Amino acid sequence: MSIVLRSLLIAPVLLAGSAFVAADQAVTFLTYQSSVPDDWVVETPKSEMRQLQFKVPAPPGGEGGDGAEFVVYFFGPGQGGTLEANIERWQSQFQGPDGAQVEPTVTQIGTETIPATLVELRGSYGRSVGMGPGEDVQADRMLLAGVVESPEGNLYPQMHGPAELVAAQREGFVAFMKGIRPTAPTTP
Repeated sequence: MSIVLRSLLIAPVLLAGSAFVAADQAVTFLTYQSSVPDDWVVETPKSEMRQLQFKVPAPPGGEGGDGAEFVVYFFGPGQGGTLEANIERWQSQFQGPDGAQVEPTVTQIGTETIPATLVELRGSYGRSVGMGPGEDVQADRMLLAGVVESPEGNLYPQMHGPAELVAAQREGFVAFMKGIRPTAPTTP
């Protein structure tokens, strides 16, 4: 087979594959920067505690209903609770089959400069502010929650929604957390 013919056969495959590679959009918050996937839709934060807020759309014709939500919370220096207290609270909002407790998956993903922990939970989820499930418990949900230790206070990125959709967006969530860096100082 000639090199030209082989190239013509391979090119459509490469082009088709590139459609699945999403570029990133830069985000800046507090004194930090990172990026999120381009298909996440920026929203106006619903409260002052939310530094960033995005709608994560479900793929057309796929599972995921009206999508998932990605938020970065910041409560101020020394606020927001310990990692352990947050894990306990998030865990209390989930139930497995037959009401069984859901065990979180906890992974250290930060750097020496910015320590970060990722917590993953999946099951029936009743999102609430405090301990225990809220009133609107939904089946087959997933929460990706992070605690990022910054000198200004902890950052709490979270994504929640339909389990399959959130699981499919895990890589973008982790990339956001791992990509958190101080913004470059501006020179006058």
